[in-house]
Amino acid sequence: MESIVEMKGISKAFSGVPVLQDVSFSIRSGTVHSLIGGNGAGKSTLMKILTGIYTHDGGDIYFEGKKVNMRKPSDAHQLGIYIVPQEPLLYPFMTVEENVLLGLDNRNEYKQKLIQLMKVLNCDFKLNQMADELTIAKQQLVELLRGLIRDNKVIILDEPTSALTQREVESLFANINKLKNEKNVGFVYITHRMNEIFQLSDELTILKDGKVAANGDISEFTLQKVLDIMVPKIKDENDKSKIKKVECCKELGEEIFSVTELGGKGFFDVSFDLCANEILCLTGVVGAGRTEFAEAVFGITKIISGKMNFCGCETVFKNPKKAVENGLVYLPEDRRRNGGFLISSINDNSTSAVLYKLSKFFLNKKREREITKFNIRDLNIKCNSIDQNFVSLSGGNQQKVVLGRWLSTRPKVIILDEPTRGIDANSREEIYLQIKKLATEGIGVIVISSDFEEAVTLADKVVVMYNGKTVNEFKGDDITFENITYASFGYEREGVEK
Repeated sequence: MESIVEMKGISKAFSGVPVLQDVSFSIRSGTVHSLIGGNGAGKSTLMKILTGIYTHDGGDIYFEGKKVNMRKPSDAHQLGIYIVPQEPLLYPFMTVEENVLLGLDNRNEYKQKLIQLMKVLNCDFKLNQMADELTIAKQQLVELLRGLIRDNKVIILDEPTSALTQREVESLFANINKLKNEKNVGFVYITHRMNEIFQLSDELTILKDGKVAANGDISEFTLQKVLDIMVPKIKDENDKSKIKKVECCKELGEEIFSVTELGGKGFFDVSFDLCANEILCLTGVVGAGRTEFAEAVFGITKIISGKMNFCGCETVFKNPKKAVENGLVYLPEDRRRNGGFLISSINDNSTSAVLYKLSKFFLNKKREREITKFNIRDLNIKCNSIDQNFVSLSGGNQQKVVLGRWLSTRPKVIILDEPTRGIDANSREEIYLQIKKLATEGIGVIVISSDFEEAVTLADKVVVMYNGKTVNEFKGDDITFENITYASFGYEREGVEK
């Protein structure tokens, strides 16, 4: 079969940091080409380049043998390349028909085509049904219809089964096979579920650290071979020395926080315990349900099942205010969107969580500024003054300001969601030192991280989540790249106990 798309020697860097290096990737008509790799491997960036969301720094893209430039998403749409996102992006209060045919002329003609496509895919919803009435699986089918109605030749599926039941997964796979055989569509399938690639794929490409680690016909691979390629290799003792394991000279305190079979939106079976003075890293691949878990225990979303124990009492925090009052704080992953007040000063950001303590009626400005100056000294925040705008700070210093805000509440447990995402190496080391310091001061620290090196470096204990549940826990010498990587993809190495 001929290649519809060929990406040759693609490279991309952000702020001078290489994300893709000399990556070549092809898509043939009537096949499913799975694209896999660990967190940060470059999968999403490569597909965003193919769909015109990003422009590449080097290399060439060919469509049906002709060199093309993808400068914007409409360029990809015109050629016939469509991505079905992990989270369906439908207009909830529009009908199925309106969502699919939006932006198309000759609506009556396309409506007849849509009816035929719905028969091909055995859709059990109606044209006039509102999008918000559909399950996630049915919404994904509507996204698929959006791509097919425009006669797209390449369809990219990004983690399409993350929210589906087994029956829905089987139905999706049947539709994919039907479309590739009858419509000659070429699919790119992105997933973290290893069993799916062997069920569905014709070809496989593995990305690792922004490079192609392996590619070929699916028959050339076994599960063990795939996992071995993806697991980071430590060649000798010199390489090991580059990973500086944090040795905290401290004894763990009493159990301060625990969850048992906890379930909520995006996760369903999470169990672990945390002691005072302990650094616990909650890790796994993107989409495992870690952030959803944190938001639920912090009171942003609801806990549906299971038990949570905080400081010896079984409890559920109905909202973040109650969580903070009881000593649990949460630093979200996206500090710009959810962590800080962008156009407010360092002073306003640093004390916003404790304003109720600073005044009964009038705000104690002197005490407020004292708290901010203490945070700046204690966390080594680099700034011109306490009145400098939050948004003007570097990523690492923004993270420190947000950290200082929550430390002002004197928490017992602190959850840090991807605390070093997007910050430079020096700031990363400073954040690590602050995390170690928190643990030695009796605080229980939960670090949510997709960076397995970070987990190895920081943690007293590593808890791995996969597909919404905790699947393994590692301590001491068992905290290794290999063990964490295997567990993150739903497997465990021989000789390693759960």
